[in-house]
Amino acid sequence: MSARIPGLLALCALGSLGSLLAEEPHVRALAEPTRVEEGEEVVLTVEIIGSSQSPEEPPDLSRLTEFTVAEGPSVSSVFQWVNGRTSASRTYRYTLVPQGTGTKTIPPLTVMLGGRLFRTDPVTVEVVPRAAASPGWRNRGAQEASPFSDPRMRQRLAQANPKAASTFVEAEVDKSDAFPGEQVTLTYVVYTQHEIAQLSLQDQPTYRGFWVEDLKTDTHYEARTVTRPEGTFLAYTVLKKALFPTNPGTLTIPPLTFHFAVRRRANDPLDSFFFQPTESLFRSTQAVPIRVRPLPEEGRPADFSGAVGRFNLHVTTDRATARVNDAVGLKVLIEGQGNFNTLGKPTLPSLDDFKQYEPKVEGSTEAKGGTLVGKKTWDYVLIPLASGRQQIPPVRFTFFDPGVRQYRILQSEPIALQIAKGDLAEVPMQAPPTRSQIPVLGSDIRYIKLAGGGIRDQRRTLYGSRAFAALLAFPVLLNASLLVMARRRASLSGNAALVRRRRARRMAQKRFSRARSRMQPAHSRDFYQELASALTAYLADKASVPASGLTYDRIEEILLMRGIEGKARERFRRCLETCDFARFAPTSSERGEMERTLSEAAEVIEAIEGRVKAS
Repeated sequence: MSARIPGLLALCALGSLGSLLAEEPHVRALAEPTRVEEGEEVVLTVEIIGSSQSPEEPPDLSRLTEFTVAEGPSVSSVFQWVNGRTSASRTYRYTLVPQGTGTKTIPPLTVMLGGRLFRTDPVTVEVVPRAAASPGWRNRGAQEASPFSDPRMRQRLAQANPKAASTFVEAEVDKSDAFPGEQVTLTYVVYTQHEIAQLSLQDQPTYRGFWVEDLKTDTHYEARTVTRPEGTFLAYTVLKKALFPTNPGTLTIPPLTFHFAVRRRANDPLDSFFFQPTESLFRSTQAVPIRVRPLPEEGRPADFSGAVGRFNLHVTTDRATARVNDAVGLKVLIEGQGNFNTLGKPTLPSLDDFKQYEPKVEGSTEAKGGTLVGKKTWDYVLIPLASGRQQIPPVRFTFFDPGVRQYRILQSEPIALQIAKGDLAEVPMQAPPTRSQIPVLGSDIRYIKLAGGGIRDQRRTLYGSRAFAALLAFPVLLNASLLVMARRRASLSGNAALVRRRRARRMAQKRFSRARSRMQPAHSRDFYQELASALTAYLADKASVPASGLTYDRIEEILLMRGIEGKARERFRRCLETCDFARFAPTSSERGEMERTLSEAAEVIEAIEGRVKAS
């Protein structure tokens, strides 16, 4: 036993010496490659060398403003002890996509380790226009087959030049100069010389200043051969949208990042047939500016409601003859090209001899040749009040035609109706007589006295009355109420989400009141802003989520997860879209339209009240 002591002491001394020989911790950042094409990815590696201790947090990338973090971090650690000397390292890897061209700088990154702050040196990356540098590739393993893996595509790919092979994506628009409400068709096209096994979006696109409608694309991604200055490519249209600017100015379609899994062909045809390694890469589109001209003031009709496109007007009735007090159906149909979701209703003429009800509105849209077309109908019910030959005057609809850059007025033909007398006599409505118009014929009849003192039993004493009993019970009831309120407040103070859910409806009613106070055409934007805030804040309080992150898709997800049926979800979204469009509409809204929107918002909240709960 005593013979082992010197050996143990030597081992401890050796361990102490190894600790003394351990490296001083330091942090460094590396980028690979340092020269890339625009839209290609860069692998950022942050290494912590000389310490096996884990940092308190991953490297701080908050100052990384010239790059988009597409993926990461992936973390790996290494610890070694060789000849009494220890070494340790910890590595963080990120996939970055540069924004724009030029020399981009990865600023010093900070890492907190053992209470000490370490900084890396800055790293520069040169981003050149496309086809001027070799793309960076990273192996990601095999992916499952997709519609891109077509035997016919293999034959086309065999004709591509392997030295110039590349994959990139472009955002293309059919016009860069438009008017508010005019359709701009946005198409995302993938150009590739490789077989694409999988494609996905890295972020959700947001198009500020545009009303967006999705256009269907071919889900099988049929390829077409395109010759460009960089070489011959297969082009796939993967995404298509119809954008409608909502206000004049310079708007920007932001970059969109795609993730690709591609199969690259080896030089050996036999290897390419049996082995097809799949590699992962990221590509971003360029930002696309759109100049939106204001609608011209010259020649603008007084009843122009903001419709932009090309339309036709049809007005019909369901009958040519009717009787007094019988219903007559009047249908107003508008069809053509444009954004029918924001289409204002046509101007209906004054109908003094008819009682008119609010119309039933229906509409549908579809894409034809990349253009959004549709139709919208307003079904009115008219009740004739007088017999004889009646006439429905022409119905007007005004819109701006961007093709000829002029305002156009559509006007229907007058419609004649023959109205026969009804079963009931046509007695003109008379106002009821006032009190002063009724003569007093005698002194034995008098009007009922509407106010006066009651009869009270004077023999009852105070202590035997109900008021005295209520006075005695009041302190007990007051103390009990205060105790219940105190316990309720104490239970709610620890549950902020419960407080938000219980006050959601009350807060929405307050916002509706504030919106009603702004219900004037001159303050229509403030009205719709308050109304939209009431809807989003109500849903945020009910679902215990932040109101700032409630996009259309997030709202649809919240309502769907909580079992709200499709019709209620559609009403909620349509009400929000109406508010959002009205805030940017080129003309102010009418008071009647604002009242209908407020009523619809209140009904939407009542429809889902008690059914939206926190997850």
